[in-house]
Formats: sequence, C-alpha cells, structure tokens
Amino acid sequence: MKAPLRLNNLFRNMKLKYKLAMIYIIAGAIPMCILLVFTFYQMRDILREREEEALSSYLYQASSSMDNEIAIYNNLASYISFDQELAQALGYQYTSSYDMYEQLTTVLDPTITSLLYFHDKVERITIYLDKALVKHGTTLAPLSEITGEPWYAEVMLSNNLHWYADPENTSLFAIGKMVMLNRYNAIGVLYTRVDYESVFKPFDQTILHNFGIFVTDESDNLVYEHASFDPENEDFCLTFETFKELNTSAAATGHSSDGKYRLFSCDSSSTGWRIWLYKPETLLISSITPIQLVAAVALCVSTLGAALCIFMISWFITRRITRLRNHMEEVEQGNFLSTVQPGGHDEIGDLMEGFDHMRQRLNTLITEVSDSRIKEKEYEMRALQAQINPHFLYNSLSLINWKALEAGAQDISQITLSLSTFYRTALNRGSNILTVADEINNMKSYLDIQLVMHDYEFDTNIQIEESILRYKTLNLILQPLIENAIVHGIDMLTDRRGVITITGRENGEEIELIVEDNGVGMEEAQAQKILTEDSKGYGVRNVNERIRLYYGEPYALTIKSTPGIGTRAFIHFPKQF
Repeated sequence: MKAPLRLNNLFRNMKLKYKLAMIYIIAGAIPMCILLVFTFYQMRDILREREEEALSSYLYQASSSMDNEIAIYNNLASYISFDQELAQALGYQYTSSYDMYEQLTTVLDPTITSLLYFHDKVERITIYLDKALVKHGTTLAPLSEITGEPWYAEVMLSNNLHWYADPENTSLFAIGKMVMLNRYNAIGVLYTRVDYESVFKPFDQTILHNFGIFVTDESDNLVYEHASFDPENEDFCLTFETFKELNTSAAATGHSSDGKYRLFSCDSSSTGWRIWLYKPETLLISSITPIQLVAAVALCVSTLGAALCIFMISWFITRRITRLRNHMEEVEQGNFLSTVQPGGHDEIGDLMEGFDHMRQRLNTLITEVSDSRIKEKEYEMRALQAQINPHFLYNSLSLINWKALEAGAQDISQITLSLSTFYRTALNRGSNILTVADEINNMKSYLDIQLVMHDYEFDTNIQIEESILRYKTLNLILQPLIENAIVHGIDMLTDRRGVITITGRENGEEIELIVEDNGVGMEEAQAQKILTEDSKGYGVRNVNERIRLYYGEPYALTIKSTPGIGTRAFIHFPKQF
C-alpha cells in the first residue's frame, strides 16, 4: 500500500515537462524499445546456437578423421608386433652375422618395405632389439640407442602403443613393445614415424574462420596447434602458454576463466589426446553486427523524435510556468521587488497575475513588520536606558554623602565624575550608536563605581587595542555583561579574589569584545538560558537581541561558562565608521 502511495506522490510532485515526457515514453518509446531488444536477443541467440553447432560438428568430424588415420597406423604396428614369422626371425639366437643378415633380408626387409610402399605417409619403421648384433639400415637397431629417451621407461612399463609428438620439429611417432619376442627371451620395441601434417590435416580443412585449435596429450603437453583468424582479428590468436593460463578446466562450463573465449573440447579415442577449440565471444556472433546497427539507428531515431516532441510541448506549455517559477525563486531569496508580467488570460496567466499581487502584498507586510520590530527594539533600549536601578542610585548618593562627611573631597570628586560619565554615555542623548572609545569609557566608569561599592574586593584587567576605539558600536553592551559577571560570579566567590578581564581587539574585518570573570561559573544549560526569553534577567538578553537585530544573526552574543572556573561573554561585530 505504501509503495503505490509513494509512486503517486512522486508523480504528482514531478515537473510538468517530465510528466509529459513520461507519458510519451510509457505510451510509445518503451513498447518500441522492448520490441527491438526482444528481436535483437532472439536473433542473437539463434545465430549463436547455430555457430556453436557448426563448431562442435567441425571439431567432432576433424577428430574422427584424425582417429581414423591413427587407427590405420595402430593396425600397422599391431600387424608387425604380432607377426609370428618376423618374431621368430628376430628372436632366433644367431651364431654369426651372416646368418642373421640372411634372415633380415629374406624376412624383415620385404615385410617392412611392402608396408612402407602401401602406406606412403609412414616415414620410417624401426625395430630396436636387445639381441641385434649389427645395425641393419633404418629397420633394425640396438635397443641401447633409445634407452636414454624420456619416453623409454613409460613404454617399457606397458604393452600398449604410445604416441608422441614434437610440434617444433613437426614429428609424430608411435612406440610399442613387440610382445611376441617375449617367447624368445628377447626385448623389442617398434618405432613407427608418420607424416605429422597428414595426421592433423583434417583440422586445416574447413570453411570456418576466426578460431584456434590446440591438441594436448595426457600430460597437457602441446601436440599440435592451428589458428585460422582473419587479418583484422589476429590479436585474438592465443599462444599455448596464454591458453593454459585461461584455466582450460573451465571447459565444463564452455567458457575460459576470463569469459572472453568460448571453448569446445573432445577426446581422441585412438591416442587419449584432448582436442581444444577456442573462439572469441565477440566473434562468435559477428554476423549479428548489421542487426545491431539497425537496432541502434532505430533506437536513436525514436529517441531524437521523442526529445523533439517533448521540447515542443515544453516550449508551448511550460515556458510561462518556468518563468513564474524563476520569479518565485527570487522572492524565496528575499527579492520582493521582482515583477512578473502576466502572459495571457488563461489559467496560467491568471496564476501569474495573482502571484504578482501576492508579492506586492507580502512586500508591504514585511516592510511594516520590520519597521515595527525596529521601533520595538528602540523602545526596549530606551526602557533599558531609563531602567536605572534605584538601589544603585541610592547607594551611590549615600556613598557620596558619606565621603563628603569624611571631608574626602578627592574621593567625592572621583565617584561623582564616574557617575556622571556613566549616565552621560549610557543615555548618549537618546542615540543607540556611539564610538568604541565612548563605550569603553562608560564601562570604566561603571567599574570605578562598582570597585568603590565593593571596597576594591576584586581586580580588573582591561586590555583594549587602541586601533578599535575609532569604530562605531551599539551603546550599553558591556555594562550589562560586567554587571552580570559581578552579581552572578564575583560576589559569590568565597575561596579566592575575583578578577574581571575586559579585552578589545581586531580580528580581520571584525572587532571582538570579551568579558571574562573567574567567578563561580554555571552550567552550560543555564548559560544559554540567559540569552533566551526564559531568563529572569533583562540586560544580557537585551544586548543579545540588539546585536542580532542590528548586525544580523551570525553576530549573536556567545556565553561560555564552566562551574567553579568562571564565565566568558564574547561579542563580535563588523567594523563600521
């Protein structure tokens, strides 16, 4: 239930031009794209399947042709190995070389010669015998000549025929024991070398292209390789080392480990070899390229058509709405003087005209509210200036009288002068603006009076940079902070002597005034409450409100306090003359 509701809200909040675009896409573009994509993938799958069938069929036929060729040579080797007359001639214990030569020329030579004559692809047949007295051409040789070959031990352990290949020298031969010689207590090995190219010729006879062939033996050694790639696709041709790195065990899935090649394989029934065929995935369905091009062109044309339709609709329908929205953004940013010209007398034109009337009315109301707010703060300032604590006034006058009775004329003059200076700068003839120098003098006068009233029980530390004295500031912003420091901080100390520090300095384009005390301090929540309307006090909150109203929100008063350590009030405002 929530998902449809969210979609409904999303559509309702969407811009009009996007709604129109979505309607067009849903009604026309999406069905057409789905049809094109479906057709493309169906055609691609069909072509891919046919290509894979052709490759598999070719691999099977080529492997079968190779097996048939090798089967002929296997039969030939079996014929020689199990020839009774030949075994008897070779296994006989000759007493002279002449007797042996006679048997070789009458039995061995005719047999081998006839086989070579009828099988022109057989290049050589040699029998290696442990009883050979002499070497007889290429048909008979001592067994000692092959005992050092790497395949000798493997051949001697089995009665089966073994095939070995040397791709570098294009050599292919079969090795097998002549079992019949065992009857004559002789050991013989039959070596049959055949034409390398003729055996693997079936792999080179095909109309297919852009593929590669590897034939490997049971130890994964290379027996034969062939590649048939067009000149522009030769980069896809793999070396045998690279092919092995592609994890050919992945042939069970039909793909190389990197997914870039399609693999086919089969085993030779005659030799135990494995034949691999690989073809790049990108070339497997290369015939679909024209279809891809047509689909891409059709998709681009439809997209351009959709974009053109949406542009025209947006221009005719939404251009006035966009213009109205731009004016609304200007009003949101505070520009109430921006006017919007009505564009016609339809619903959109009436909306634009109504918005312009509303803007004018808002501008009038904001001006009225701002003026009344300024006047309210001025009244509060005047009330603060008139709110002179009667007790403070009475105590000051009593002190003057007491000093007069004591005939301390200098003290009377000092306190009277301080009191006079304080009232003069505090009232400032009804103006809220004065120089920093006058505000500092007002603060010093107030401190002088408080020091006398407190019998100099606390110390003051005033550090004012002379460069800031010429700038303008609001009046009566330090006195409430000092009063708060004395009443709520210094007067409550019992374990140390109080110190009030007043600092004035420049910081770039701003002036900073800081009032610090080492009084009892307060919790952070209480320090922030002083600045709000929940505070029982009036002076500090009034200072904060006046600063925010005159300079702006970023210049609000900041108070930081730590219980048992003290309180710090921070004021900063831009330089003004």
